[in-house]
Amino acid sequence: MMTKMTATILAATLCSACVAGPGGSNNAANRTITGATAGAVLGGVVGRAAGTDVLTGVAVGALAGGALGAAVNPQHVFRSDTRGYCYMVDAQGRPVYDTEGQLVYDYTRRC
Repeated sequence: MMTKMTATILAATLCSACVAGPGGSNNAANRTITGATAGAVLGGVVGRAAGTDVLTGVAVGALAGGALGAAVNPQHVFRSDTRGYCYMVDAQGRPVYDTEGQLVYDYTRRC
């Protein structure tokens, strides 16, 4: 059972590399694949613990996680500048400026 679950999760994760596109984590396809992969892992674990078929848990978890990933749309994400620091962009990918006309940076993280 664990071999089937591992193979299914591995296939979902490998497929995510084919879908990556512009916008980073703000891309709907990237959010959907990430949600589906996380849902498959959680669904498989919960399905096995509940005593049901592991593949059923993986399938239900992947569907629920993918739907949630597609529905959640962050309003602001961060992109990396040439120094590796993160600056904020809006949902359309445009840089966000403060009241003084400066880019909004988050120096506590590295992108």
